[in-house]
Amino acid sequence: MVPSFDYKFIRDNADQLLENAVNRNVHNAQPHRVGKLYDEYRALVTESNTHRSMLNDVSKKMATVAKARSKTADFQSEMTKLREQAKQSKQTIQTIKDKLHDVEERLRYEAAKIPNLSHPDTPVGDESKARVVCVNGNLHTTDRVPLDDSGKLSDVEFQDHYDLALKLGIVDMEAGAKVAGSRFHYWRGAGALLELALVQYAMTRAVAAGFTPHITPDAARSSIIDACGFRPRSHSEEEQLGSEAKHVGEASQIYRMSPVAEESSKEHAADPLCLVATAEIPLVAMKQKQILDSTVLPMRLAGLSHCFRAEAGARGRDTRGIYRLHQFTKVELVTLAHPDNSESELFRLVEFQKSLFADLGLTFRVLQMPTFELGASAYQKFDIEAWMPGRKSWGEISSASNCTDYQARRLGIRVRTDGGSNSTMFVHTLNATAVAVPRLVVALLESFQRPDGHVVIPTVLRPWMMGMEALAPYK
Repeated sequence: MVPSFDYKFIRDNADQLLENAVNRNVHNAQPHRVGKLYDEYRALVTESNTHRSMLNDVSKKMATVAKARSKTADFQSEMTKLREQAKQSKQTIQTIKDKLHDVEERLRYEAAKIPNLSHPDTPVGDESKARVVCVNGNLHTTDRVPLDDSGKLSDVEFQDHYDLALKLGIVDMEAGAKVAGSRFHYWRGAGALLELALVQYAMTRAVAAGFTPHITPDAARSSIIDACGFRPRSHSEEEQLGSEAKHVGEASQIYRMSPVAEESSKEHAADPLCLVATAEIPLVAMKQKQILDSTVLPMRLAGLSHCFRAEAGARGRDTRGIYRLHQFTKVELVTLAHPDNSESELFRLVEFQKSLFADLGLTFRVLQMPTFELGASAYQKFDIEAWMPGRKSWGEISSASNCTDYQARRLGIRVRTDGGSNSTMFVHTLNATAVAVPRLVVALLESFQRPDGHVVIPTVLRPWMMGMEALAPYK
């Protein structure tokens, strides 16, 4: 699968693209180098076409000489001369072809390092520059556990989610560590039901909002993951980068698979399987190399998958309990939209997310994320953070991004336009988290705890909790 980069646009807007990359804390993008390589590529194409034209002329002369064989005294000499010219032209064309291949490879490699453009309203800088769009709820103004739904407060301080989870007996991190390593877990009893309830809640609401439900593969080829903006970096690449790693973006969060049956497979070596970090990857890739009819847009998809993340660099309290795990369950929303409508689709996704979390009864805020937080693919991004009173801080539970044509160019997803049957343009892709289970469980446990150690289950989840209205301390 060959990405379709707009090299002319990159060359003509190199200054803007370089400034944008620096604003996004990406320091290995070289748009000016892409421009020079593109000019070199075009010059080679022109030179190749010139020699092909010369070869055609020689071929025509050879045909003419061959027809006039009986009338030409030095026929053999003339044909030998023309054959030599044809041979030289073919050799030159092959040499140029080899150079073209090399330049194309370098062009694609350098172009792939350039991040998407950023929305004009996006704050420039690191996470501290995030702009608060709105706040829903008031639990962040409370420092004591409520007695009940009336709003009356007890004298009990909020407990951390992990302390609660252990007392409730709903999660087993020790068993997870013994079986798979640190930051893997087992849901147990009501904890397992709570995960299933959150998935059912999200999927039911998503289907009602027009999303088609999917259960996706938990793996994808490295090229697919790379095309979606999640670069799988190999161990050898990490070693090669060394001290320069900080200048090429964050370390890869992707797990690469090594199936024993495929270890000697050329296909596996060239494009190995990786575990997906989000269902966004297989959902978007479903439509790779397709030209869609405009009538099917917007195409709204909901995907359930396990997500796998190395979480390199995570430290401190973020690694305690289930806040940051290597494997978790998530329902992801993806929209394929016409370029004219992608901005309004992003706000539609955010409004849907807000309705999900409001109906759960959470206190949350919506943030417009700054340039450092956009990753490679996002043009604009909003995060939603829930107030987690046990942690005494806001914690991310969801995000929504408009990736414009970044992923579609790399995956070859187009839509027919009104310009005729052969007129197409790249679609825009958007993604949004409906439910990332562990983070929501953290927010629910800490938000709805009671002084006696019980945790109230939100009403909207109770249809899937087998009659339970609250989680009770484990005996």
